[in-house]
Amino acid sequence: LKFGSKEGAISYPTESTSVIPQRSVAVQRRNTSELLQRSIAVTAMATPPAGAASPVALGERQPLLSPDQKLGATPTSLLDDEWDSTHYDITKMTSWAVFGMVTGCAWDNYSLWRCTGCAILLSCTVAVIIVFIPHSSLVAPEKVEKMGTFLNVFVGLLLGFFLSSSMNRWYRCVSAFLELLDAVRSMQMQMIALGVTQERANMLSRYGLLSAWLLHISLHMDANDGIPDETAEAHHSSANAKRLWQSLERKRPGLVLPSEKELLMKHDESYALLWTWVASLIGRMAQNGEIPPMPSPTYGRILNIVQLAYGSIRDVRALHLIKAPFIYVHTLAILVHVNNILNAIGFGLVLGIAVLQVIGDGTVHTKSTWANVCCSLFMQFCFSMVAPLLYLALLEVSVCVAQPFTYQDAKIPAFKFLKGLEGDLKNAAELGDNPPYWDKPCFKTK
Repeated sequence: LKFGSKEGAISYPTESTSVIPQRSVAVQRRNTSELLQRSIAVTAMATPPAGAASPVALGERQPLLSPDQKLGATPTSLLDDEWDSTHYDITKMTSWAVFGMVTGCAWDNYSLWRCTGCAILLSCTVAVIIVFIPHSSLVAPEKVEKMGTFLNVFVGLLLGFFLSSSMNRWYRCVSAFLELLDAVRSMQMQMIALGVTQERANMLSRYGLLSAWLLHISLHMDANDGIPDETAEAHHSSANAKRLWQSLERKRPGLVLPSEKELLMKHDESYALLWTWVASLIGRMAQNGEIPPMPSPTYGRILNIVQLAYGSIRDVRALHLIKAPFIYVHTLAILVHVNNILNAIGFGLVLGIAVLQVIGDGTVHTKSTWANVCCSLFMQFCFSMVAPLLYLALLEVSVCVAQPFTYQDAKIPAFKFLKGLEGDLKNAAELGDNPPYWDKPCFKTK
Protein backbone atom coordinates (compact mmCIF):
# COMPACT_ATOMS: atom_id res chain seq x y z
CA LEU A 1 0.00 0.00 0.00
CA LYS A 2 1.10 3.60 -0.61
CA PHE A 3 -0.40 7.00 -0.14
CA GLY A 4 -1.64 8.76 -3.29
CA SER A 5 -1.55 12.36 -4.28
CA LYS A 6 -4.21 13.38 -1.79
CA GLU A 7 -3.40 13.22 1.86
CA GLY A 8 -4.91 10.15 3.49
CA ALA A 9 -6.00 8.56 0.21
CA ILE A 10 -4.80 4.97 -0.25
CA SER A 11 -4.00 3.40 -3.61
CA TYR A 12 -3.24 -0.27 -4.10
CA PRO A 13 0.09 -1.08 -5.83
CA THR A 14 0.56 -3.17 -8.93
CA GLU A 15 2.64 -6.36 -9.03
CA SER A 16 5.86 -4.42 -9.65
CA THR A 17 5.23 -1.98 -6.81
CA SER A 18 6.83 -2.64 -3.44
CA VAL A 19 6.48 0.46 -1.26
CA ILE A 20 6.38 0.41 2.53
CA PRO A 21 3.34 2.35 3.82
CA GLN A 22 4.09 5.56 5.71
CA ARG A 23 1.88 7.21 8.29
CA SER A 24 1.01 10.84 8.37
CA VAL A 25 2.95 13.09 10.71
CA ALA A 26 -0.07 13.58 12.96
CA VAL A 27 -0.61 9.84 13.39
CA GLN A 28 3.07 9.26 14.15
CA ARG A 29 3.09 12.01 16.76
CA ARG A 30 -0.04 10.68 18.41
CA ASN A 31 1.25 7.09 18.58
CA THR A 32 4.63 8.26 19.85
CA SER A 33 2.92 10.27 22.59
CA GLU A 34 0.75 7.32 23.60
CA LEU A 35 3.71 4.91 23.72
CA LEU A 36 5.67 7.41 25.83
CA GLN A 37 2.78 7.76 28.26
CA ARG A 38 2.40 3.99 28.60
CA SER A 39 6.11 3.45 29.19
CA ILE A 40 6.13 6.16 31.86
CA ALA A 41 3.11 4.55 33.53
CA VAL A 42 4.71 1.10 33.51
CA THR A 43 8.08 2.14 34.90
CA ALA A 44 7.12 4.92 37.30
CA MET A 45 3.68 3.99 38.60
CA ALA A 46 3.69 2.54 42.10
CA THR A 47 0.81 1.04 43.99
CA PRO A 48 -1.40 3.89 45.30
CA PRO A 49 -1.94 4.29 49.04
CA ALA A 50 -5.07 3.15 50.83
CA GLY A 51 -6.53 6.66 50.81
CA ALA A 52 -6.30 7.13 47.07
CA ALA A 53 -8.96 9.57 45.96
CA SER A 54 -9.59 8.46 42.38
CA PRO A 55 -9.06 4.85 41.26
CA VAL A 56 -9.67 5.88 37.66
CA ALA A 57 -7.02 8.56 37.73
CA LEU A 58 -4.45 6.64 39.76
CA GLY A 59 -5.08 2.90 39.66
CA GLU A 60 -5.70 2.30 35.98
CA ARG A 61 -2.42 3.81 34.89
CA GLN A 62 -0.85 0.64 36.30
CA PRO A 63 -0.72 -1.95 33.52
CA LEU A 64 -2.75 -5.13 33.69
CA LEU A 65 0.47 -7.15 33.77
CA SER A 66 3.35 -5.49 35.55
CA PRO A 67 6.91 -6.19 34.33
CA ASP A 68 7.58 -8.65 37.16
CA GLN A 69 4.34 -10.54 36.47
CA LYS A 70 4.82 -11.53 32.85
CA LEU A 71 3.20 -14.78 31.85
CA GLY A 72 6.54 -16.42 31.29
CA ALA A 73 7.59 -15.84 34.91
CA THR A 74 4.93 -17.90 36.62
CA PRO A 75 5.40 -18.39 40.36
CA THR A 76 6.75 -21.83 41.17
CA SER A 77 4.19 -22.42 43.90
CA LEU A 78 1.34 -22.05 41.43
CA LEU A 79 2.87 -24.52 38.99
CA ASP A 80 3.49 -27.03 41.77
CA ASP A 81 -0.11 -26.86 42.97
CA GLU A 82 -1.63 -27.06 39.51
CA TRP A 83 -2.49 -30.49 38.14
CA ASP A 84 -3.90 -30.51 34.63
CA SER A 85 -6.11 -33.56 34.28
CA THR A 86 -6.78 -32.71 30.63
CA HIS A 87 -3.14 -32.68 29.50
CA TYR A 88 -2.21 -36.15 28.26
CA ASP A 89 -1.40 -38.02 25.06
CA ILE A 90 -4.68 -39.52 23.92
CA THR A 91 -2.96 -41.61 21.23
CA LYS A 92 -1.52 -43.86 23.93
CA MET A 93 -5.00 -44.85 25.07
CA THR A 94 -5.35 -47.26 22.15
CA SER A 95 -2.15 -49.18 22.89
CA TRP A 96 -0.70 -51.16 25.76
CA ALA A 97 1.27 -48.07 26.77
CA VAL A 98 -1.80 -47.13 28.79
CA PHE A 99 -0.65 -49.56 31.51
CA GLY A 100 2.40 -47.38 32.11
CA MET A 101 0.38 -44.19 32.62
CA VAL A 102 0.01 -44.29 36.39
CA THR A 103 0.08 -40.65 37.52
CA GLY A 104 -3.41 -39.25 37.84
CA CYS A 105 -5.22 -42.52 37.09
CA ALA A 106 -7.79 -44.27 39.26
CA TRP A 107 -5.35 -46.99 40.32
CA ASP A 108 -3.08 -44.72 42.37
CA ASN A 109 -5.79 -44.00 44.97
CA TYR A 110 -5.19 -45.38 48.42
CA SER A 111 -8.86 -45.99 49.20
CA LEU A 112 -9.25 -48.32 46.21
CA TRP A 113 -6.44 -50.63 47.25
CA ARG A 114 -7.44 -50.48 50.89
CA CYS A 115 -10.90 -51.84 50.01
CA THR A 116 -9.29 -54.50 47.81
CA GLY A 117 -6.95 -55.53 50.61
CA CYS A 118 -9.88 -55.84 53.01
CA ALA A 119 -11.69 -58.03 50.48
CA ILE A 120 -8.66 -60.34 50.12
CA LEU A 121 -8.30 -60.56 53.89
CA LEU A 122 -12.00 -61.43 54.20
CA SER A 123 -11.68 -64.15 51.55
CA CYS A 124 -8.68 -65.72 53.28
CA THR A 125 -10.50 -65.64 56.63
CA VAL A 126 -13.55 -67.38 55.15
CA ALA A 127 -11.33 -69.98 53.48
CA VAL A 128 -9.59 -70.80 56.77
CA ILE A 129 -12.94 -71.13 58.54
CA ILE A 130 -14.26 -73.46 55.82
CA VAL A 131 -11.21 -75.70 56.16
CA PHE A 132 -11.89 -76.29 59.86
CA ILE A 133 -15.66 -76.79 59.54
CA PRO A 134 -16.57 -80.51 59.43
CA HIS A 135 -18.18 -81.89 56.26
CA SER A 136 -17.87 -78.57 54.44
CA SER A 137 -16.33 -80.40 51.47
CA LEU A 138 -19.79 -81.80 50.67
CA VAL A 139 -20.99 -78.34 49.54
CA ALA A 140 -21.18 -77.97 45.74
CA PRO A 141 -18.85 -75.16 44.57
CA GLU A 142 -21.14 -74.37 41.61
CA LYS A 143 -23.91 -73.14 43.92
CA VAL A 144 -21.55 -71.03 45.98
CA GLU A 145 -20.17 -69.30 42.89
CA LYS A 146 -23.58 -67.84 42.07
CA MET A 147 -23.89 -66.09 45.44
CA GLY A 148 -21.47 -63.29 44.75
CA THR A 149 -22.23 -62.60 41.10
CA PHE A 150 -25.96 -61.81 41.12
CA LEU A 151 -25.36 -58.09 41.86
CA ASN A 152 -22.64 -57.53 39.26
CA VAL A 153 -24.90 -56.64 36.35
CA PHE A 154 -27.16 -54.40 38.45
CA VAL A 155 -24.25 -52.52 40.02
CA GLY A 156 -22.55 -52.09 36.65
CA LEU A 157 -25.71 -50.55 35.17
CA LEU A 158 -26.12 -48.06 38.03
CA LEU A 159 -22.45 -47.08 37.90
CA GLY A 160 -22.77 -46.40 34.18
CA PHE A 161 -25.60 -43.94 34.80
CA PHE A 162 -23.74 -42.23 37.64
CA LEU A 163 -20.54 -41.90 35.60
CA SER A 164 -22.43 -40.39 32.66
CA SER A 165 -24.10 -37.87 34.98
CA SER A 166 -20.75 -36.97 36.58
CA MET A 167 -19.10 -36.35 33.21
CA ASN A 168 -21.96 -34.10 32.11
CA ARG A 169 -21.60 -32.19 35.36
CA TRP A 170 -17.84 -31.79 34.79
CA TYR A 171 -18.28 -30.47 31.25
CA ARG A 172 -20.99 -28.05 32.35
CA CYS A 173 -18.73 -26.70 35.09
CA VAL A 174 -15.84 -26.21 32.65
CA SER A 175 -18.13 -24.56 30.10
CA ALA A 176 -19.51 -22.14 32.69
CA PHE A 177 -16.01 -21.15 33.83
CA LEU A 178 -14.86 -20.62 30.25
CA GLU A 179 -17.96 -18.50 29.57
CA LEU A 180 -16.82 -16.16 32.34
CA LEU A 181 -13.40 -15.80 30.75
CA ASP A 182 -14.93 -15.28 27.30
CA ALA A 183 -17.12 -12.52 28.75
CA VAL A 184 -13.99 -10.69 29.92
CA ARG A 185 -12.48 -11.00 26.44
CA SER A 186 -15.70 -9.84 24.78
CA MET A 187 -15.93 -6.81 27.05
CA GLN A 188 -12.40 -5.76 26.13
CA MET A 189 -13.17 -6.24 22.43
CA GLN A 190 -16.23 -4.01 22.71
CA MET A 191 -14.20 -1.29 24.40
CA ILE A 192 -11.51 -1.48 21.70
CA ALA A 193 -14.14 -1.24 18.96
CA LEU A 194 -15.69 1.83 20.59
CA GLY A 195 -12.34 3.51 21.18
CA VAL A 196 -12.74 3.81 24.94
CA THR A 197 -9.84 5.38 26.77
CA GLN A 198 -7.11 3.13 28.04
CA GLU A 199 -7.92 3.86 31.69
CA ARG A 200 -11.53 2.78 31.31
CA ALA A 201 -10.70 -0.32 29.25
CA ASN A 202 -8.02 -1.40 31.73
CA MET A 203 -10.41 -0.97 34.63
CA LEU A 204 -13.08 -3.17 33.00
CA SER A 205 -10.53 -5.83 32.09
CA ARG A 206 -9.02 -5.75 35.56
CA TYR A 207 -12.41 -6.17 37.23
CA GLY A 208 -13.22 -9.15 35.02
CA LEU A 209 -9.85 -10.75 35.68
CA LEU A 210 -10.17 -10.09 39.39
CA SER A 211 -13.59 -11.75 39.40
CA ALA A 212 -12.21 -14.87 37.71
CA TRP A 213 -9.27 -15.10 40.14
CA LEU A 214 -11.49 -14.67 43.20
CA LEU A 215 -13.89 -17.34 41.94
CA HIS A 216 -11.01 -19.75 41.30
CA ILE A 217 -9.48 -19.23 44.74
CA SER A 218 -12.85 -19.38 46.49
CA LEU A 219 -13.78 -22.70 44.91
CA HIS A 220 -10.47 -24.26 45.89
CA MET A 221 -10.79 -22.93 49.43
CA ASP A 222 -14.17 -24.67 49.71
CA ALA A 223 -12.64 -27.83 48.30
CA ASN A 224 -9.76 -27.86 50.79
CA ASP A 225 -11.71 -26.83 53.86
CA GLY A 226 -15.03 -28.46 53.13
CA ILE A 227 -18.32 -26.59 52.98
CA PRO A 228 -19.18 -25.50 56.53
CA ASP A 229 -22.64 -25.58 58.03
CA GLU A 230 -24.67 -22.44 58.70
CA THR A 231 -23.38 -21.94 62.24
CA ALA A 232 -19.73 -22.33 61.31
CA GLU A 233 -20.19 -20.14 58.25
CA ALA A 234 -21.68 -17.35 60.35
CA HIS A 235 -18.72 -17.39 62.76
CA HIS A 236 -15.94 -17.78 60.19
CA SER A 237 -17.12 -15.75 57.18
CA SER A 238 -14.81 -12.85 58.01
CA ALA A 239 -11.86 -15.21 58.53
CA ASN A 240 -12.56 -16.93 55.21
CA ALA A 241 -12.75 -13.57 53.45
CA LYS A 242 -9.41 -12.59 54.95
CA ARG A 243 -7.83 -15.85 53.81
CA LEU A 244 -9.31 -15.36 50.35
CA TRP A 245 -7.70 -11.98 49.87
CA GLN A 246 -4.42 -13.11 51.38
CA SER A 247 -4.34 -15.97 48.91
CA LEU A 248 -5.08 -13.54 46.06
CA GLU A 249 -2.22 -11.25 47.09
CA ARG A 250 0.10 -14.23 47.24
CA LYS A 251 -0.90 -15.78 43.92
CA ARG A 252 -1.73 -12.69 41.86
CA PRO A 253 -0.48 -9.51 43.56
CA GLY A 254 -1.25 -6.04 42.29
CA LEU A 255 -4.65 -6.90 40.83
CA VAL A 256 -6.82 -4.93 43.28
CA LEU A 257 -6.45 -1.47 44.78
CA PRO A 258 -6.53 -1.06 48.58
CA SER A 259 -9.69 1.05 48.48
CA GLU A 260 -11.45 -1.56 46.33
CA LYS A 261 -10.23 -4.37 48.55
CA GLU A 262 -11.65 -2.65 51.62
CA LEU A 263 -15.10 -2.49 50.02
CA LEU A 264 -15.08 -6.01 48.58
CA MET A 265 -13.92 -7.71 51.79
CA LYS A 266 -17.26 -6.89 53.40
CA HIS A 267 -19.07 -9.35 51.12
CA ASP A 268 -18.74 -13.11 50.78
CA GLU A 269 -19.35 -13.43 47.03
CA SER A 270 -17.23 -10.49 45.93
CA TYR A 271 -16.33 -12.26 42.68
CA ALA A 272 -19.97 -11.93 41.55
CA LEU A 273 -20.54 -8.44 42.97
CA LEU A 274 -17.63 -7.12 40.93
CA TRP A 275 -19.84 -7.30 37.87
CA THR A 276 -22.21 -4.88 39.60
CA TRP A 277 -19.37 -2.36 39.48
CA VAL A 278 -18.84 -3.21 35.82
CA ALA A 279 -22.51 -2.61 35.04
CA SER A 280 -22.47 0.68 36.96
CA LEU A 281 -19.33 1.81 35.17
CA ILE A 282 -20.87 0.94 31.81
CA GLY A 283 -23.90 3.06 32.68
CA ARG A 284 -21.73 6.01 33.71
CA MET A 285 -19.73 5.75 30.50
CA ALA A 286 -22.98 5.81 28.51
CA GLN A 287 -24.10 8.95 30.34
CA ASN A 288 -20.72 10.59 29.75
CA GLY A 289 -20.89 9.87 26.04
CA GLU A 290 -17.89 7.49 26.03
CA ILE A 291 -20.01 4.67 24.60
CA PRO A 292 -23.39 4.70 22.81
CA PRO A 293 -26.34 5.83 24.98
CA MET A 294 -28.56 3.51 26.96
CA PRO A 295 -31.40 3.21 24.41
CA SER A 296 -28.96 2.01 21.72
CA PRO A 297 -28.54 -1.67 20.73
CA THR A 298 -24.79 -1.44 21.42
CA TYR A 299 -25.42 -0.60 25.07
CA GLY A 300 -27.79 -3.57 25.35
CA ARG A 301 -25.17 -5.85 23.83
CA ILE A 302 -22.59 -4.70 26.37
CA LEU A 303 -25.02 -5.35 29.22
CA ASN A 304 -25.67 -8.83 27.79
CA ILE A 305 -21.96 -9.54 28.25
CA VAL A 306 -22.25 -8.48 31.90
CA GLN A 307 -25.29 -10.71 32.40
CA LEU A 308 -23.51 -13.63 30.72
CA ALA A 309 -20.55 -13.28 33.08
CA TYR A 310 -22.77 -13.05 36.15
CA GLY A 311 -24.83 -16.05 35.04
CA SER A 312 -21.73 -18.15 34.41
CA ILE A 313 -20.49 -17.41 37.94
CA ARG A 314 -23.81 -18.53 39.40
CA ASP A 315 -23.69 -21.71 37.31
CA VAL A 316 -20.19 -22.60 38.49
CA ARG A 317 -21.11 -22.02 42.13
CA ALA A 318 -24.32 -24.02 41.80
CA LEU A 319 -22.56 -26.96 40.17
CA HIS A 320 -19.92 -26.88 42.90
CA LEU A 321 -22.25 -26.55 45.89
CA ILE A 322 -25.25 -28.64 44.78
CA LYS A 323 -24.18 -32.26 44.65
CA ALA A 324 -26.15 -35.32 43.69
CA PRO A 325 -28.75 -36.31 46.34
CA PHE A 326 -27.22 -38.09 49.31
CA ILE A 327 -29.75 -40.92 49.20
CA TYR A 328 -28.74 -41.75 45.62
CA VAL A 329 -24.97 -41.63 46.07
CA HIS A 330 -25.10 -43.38 49.45
CA THR A 331 -27.27 -46.22 48.14
CA LEU A 332 -25.03 -46.68 45.13
CA ALA A 333 -21.91 -46.77 47.31
CA ILE A 334 -23.55 -49.30 49.65
CA LEU A 335 -24.45 -51.52 46.70
CA VAL A 336 -20.89 -51.41 45.39
CA HIS A 337 -19.37 -52.28 48.76
CA VAL A 338 -21.97 -54.97 49.53
CA ASN A 339 -21.27 -56.51 46.15
CA ASN A 340 -17.57 -56.45 46.96
CA ILE A 341 -18.15 -58.14 50.33
CA LEU A 342 -20.44 -60.84 48.92
CA ASN A 343 -17.98 -61.62 46.15
CA ALA A 344 -15.14 -61.82 48.68
CA ILE A 345 -17.14 -64.24 50.83
CA GLY A 346 -18.03 -66.32 47.77
CA PHE A 347 -14.41 -66.54 46.68
CA GLY A 348 -13.37 -67.50 50.21
CA LEU A 349 -15.93 -70.34 50.24
CA VAL A 350 -14.77 -71.66 46.89
CA LEU A 351 -11.11 -71.38 47.97
CA GLY A 352 -11.75 -73.27 51.21
CA ILE A 353 -13.73 -76.02 49.45
CA ALA A 354 -11.00 -76.37 46.83
CA VAL A 355 -8.36 -76.74 49.54
CA LEU A 356 -10.44 -79.44 51.25
CA GLN A 357 -10.89 -81.32 47.99
CA VAL A 358 -7.15 -81.35 47.38
CA ILE A 359 -5.80 -82.14 50.84
CA GLY A 360 -8.85 -83.18 52.83
CA ASP A 361 -9.53 -86.78 51.74
CA GLY A 362 -5.88 -87.87 51.47
CA THR A 363 -6.27 -89.30 47.96
CA VAL A 364 -3.76 -88.72 45.17
CA HIS A 365 -5.24 -86.45 42.52
CA THR A 366 -4.45 -86.65 38.84
CA LYS A 367 -3.31 -83.82 36.62
CA SER A 368 -6.87 -83.43 35.35
CA THR A 369 -8.15 -82.84 38.86
CA TRP A 370 -5.46 -80.25 39.56
CA ALA A 371 -6.26 -78.48 36.30
CA ASN A 372 -9.97 -78.36 37.09
CA VAL A 373 -9.32 -76.97 40.57
CA CYS A 374 -6.92 -74.30 39.31
CA CYS A 375 -9.26 -73.30 36.48
CA SER A 376 -12.20 -73.04 38.88
CA LEU A 377 -10.19 -70.90 41.29
CA PHE A 378 -8.97 -68.61 38.51
CA MET A 379 -12.44 -68.11 37.08
CA GLN A 380 -13.89 -67.43 40.52
CA PHE A 381 -11.06 -65.00 41.25
CA CYS A 382 -11.86 -63.03 38.08
CA PHE A 383 -15.58 -62.91 38.81
CA SER A 384 -15.36 -62.31 42.57
CA MET A 385 -12.23 -60.15 42.96
CA VAL A 386 -11.31 -58.46 39.66
CA ALA A 387 -14.85 -57.40 38.69
CA PRO A 388 -15.58 -55.76 42.09
CA LEU A 389 -12.22 -54.00 41.83
CA LEU A 390 -13.30 -52.49 38.52
CA TYR A 391 -16.60 -51.40 40.04
CA LEU A 392 -14.77 -49.73 42.91
CA ALA A 393 -12.57 -47.93 40.38
CA LEU A 394 -15.64 -46.72 38.48
CA LEU A 395 -17.18 -45.45 41.72
CA GLU A 396 -13.94 -43.63 42.54
CA VAL A 397 -13.82 -42.04 39.08
CA SER A 398 -17.48 -40.99 39.23
CA VAL A 399 -17.09 -39.32 42.62
CA CYS A 400 -13.90 -37.51 41.54
CA VAL A 401 -15.37 -36.27 38.28
CA ALA A 402 -18.59 -35.11 39.99
CA GLN A 403 -16.54 -32.60 42.05
CA PRO A 404 -14.04 -30.93 39.69
CA PHE A 405 -12.80 -28.48 42.34
CA THR A 406 -12.48 -31.00 45.19
CA TYR A 407 -10.37 -33.91 43.97
CA GLN A 408 -6.92 -33.50 42.49
CA ASP A 409 -7.32 -36.22 39.86
CA ALA A 410 -10.22 -34.49 38.06
CA LYS A 411 -9.48 -30.87 38.89
CA ILE A 412 -10.26 -28.26 36.27
CA PRO A 413 -7.03 -26.57 35.03
CA ALA A 414 -8.33 -23.15 36.01
CA PHE A 415 -4.89 -21.61 36.42
CA LYS A 416 -4.03 -22.49 32.83
CA PHE A 417 -7.24 -20.82 31.69
CA LEU A 418 -6.49 -17.70 33.75
CA LYS A 419 -2.97 -17.58 32.41
CA GLY A 420 -4.32 -17.73 28.87
CA LEU A 421 -6.85 -14.99 29.67
CA GLU A 422 -4.17 -12.61 30.90
CA GLY A 423 -2.11 -13.26 27.81
CA ASP A 424 -5.08 -12.63 25.52
CA LEU A 425 -5.95 -9.38 27.29
CA LYS A 426 -2.36 -8.16 27.09
CA ASN A 427 -2.00 -8.99 23.40
CA ALA A 428 -5.38 -7.53 22.47
CA ALA A 429 -4.59 -4.29 24.30
CA GLU A 430 -1.27 -3.91 22.48
CA LEU A 431 -2.76 -4.56 19.05
CA GLY A 432 -5.76 -2.33 19.73
CA ASP A 433 -3.53 0.59 20.68
CA ASN A 434 -1.38 0.22 17.57
CA PRO A 435 -3.49 -0.33 14.44
CA PRO A 436 -1.34 -0.77 11.32
CA TYR A 437 -2.93 1.52 8.68
CA TRP A 438 -5.68 3.51 10.40
CA ASP A 439 -6.30 5.67 13.41
CA LYS A 440 -7.77 4.27 16.58
CA PRO A 441 -11.57 4.54 16.73
CA CYS A 442 -13.12 6.99 19.13
CA PHE A 443 -16.84 7.16 19.79
CA LYS A 444 -16.68 10.22 22.02
CA THR A 445 -15.97 13.37 20.05
CA LYS A 446 -13.16 15.47 21.45
